[in-house]
Amino acid sequence: MKKWKAKKAYCKEGHKHDSLAEAKRCDELHEMQAVGYIDDLIVWPQFFFVVNGRQVKHDNGRRVGMKPDFQYFEGDKNVVEDVKGFKTAEYTLRKAIFKALFPHITFVES
Repeated sequence: MKKWKAKKAYCKEGHKHDSLAEAKRCDELHEMQAVGYIDDLIVWPQFFFVVNGRQVKHDNGRRVGMKPDFQYFEGDKNVVEDVKGFKTAEYTLRKAIFKALFPHITFVES
């Protein structure tokens, strides 16, 4: 997915991110994990949307979900973080659905 005016960039861990801001945040989160401020950092976790026990799918059969940039634990708090420059209508809708389906997860935009 091409981001608006964003250039791909690598973090110190070697992940190829969609933007320099995302790569910088990845470096920060890895440093925070190294000193014990956060735990269980996952880059690009995948969440699929299930409503009333049924997997939500596109007409072509692909599962609908969200793939934020990061997931980690800050103490007992489960956090999902997405680095955003430009918010599309699709992103805004997916974020709203995510928050409704996963109310126990704290959603952060940076």
